Amino acid sequence: MTTSNKIFNQLQQLYKENPQGLNIVEEQIDLELQMNYFKRSAMLKKQVVTLDEVIKKVPLLYDPETRLEEKRDILVLLASFEEVEAFRVIEKFKEDATGEIKLWAAMAYRECKMLLESSLLNEDKILISTGLGGKGLKLRYFVCLLHKNKEDFNEVQERIVRGEFESSIEKFNSESESIVFYNNIMKAYILVPIDVPVKDIIDQTYNASIDFGDFLDEHTIVTNVRALTDDEIEKIVSGELREVDVLSDEDIPYFEVEDMDDDDDDDDFDD
Repeated sequence: MTTSNKIFNQLQQLYKENPQGLNIVEEQIDLELQMNYFKRSAMLKKQVVTLDEVIKKVPLLYDPETRLEEKRDILVLLASFEEVEAFRVIEKFKEDATGEIKLWAAMAYRECKMLLESSLLNEDKILISTGLGGKGLKLRYFVCLLHKNKEDFNEVQERIVRGEFESSIEKFNSESESIVFYNNIMKAYILVPIDVPVKDIIDQTYNASIDFGDFLDEHTIVTNVRALTDDEIEKIVSGELREVDVLSDEDIPYFEVEDMDDDDDDDDFDD
């Protein structure tokens, strides 16, 4: 069983046990940045600081002379408190922030929100992070369907694939954010419930298309790590590049599931 399948099975079990206990990082944030955030969070939680001490440093977040690293640490420390005041500070800064610190603020916002909810509701919460994020209890995926003969999709084929794909998405209570055809490739962003294997959507689309000419390639590209560039897709299609060289579920977590417990140590955040 691959790493991605193991984690998907774990997610399914968590969803069955307590769907409301799951929190998805909705923003599209590079996985390396996310992992750096989690590691820094685990490290700073070992320090003994008060909320008042951290609040006094909040003006530094808005000071252009403040080092990026210091701003990051202030946000991480704020997120470690199960306090409404800390959450509101992060929430306001997140709205005003720009550039890389905005993504860091988004991570702090999600962590603080989860810890606050956990404290108020007196129940454990789990933060789920993927490179492409999600919405509610749905994860975002980047999908590429390919023409079997490496030919351009004609108008009829486009209509068939779009119709069957959208039908499959609807059947599995999923959402389509965008579908774009160009040459022999269909690219799409879709939102799929945590408990639904995205493979089921792809399989149904492929099987349905067989009745209309069998023009879809069995090989598809599906990931929630990051979207591929057109150049990467074309090189994969032509055989110049292997998909495993771009997206490997052994090297990059398919899902990053973190129980944000104060007792976690640094090893919990390794790939």
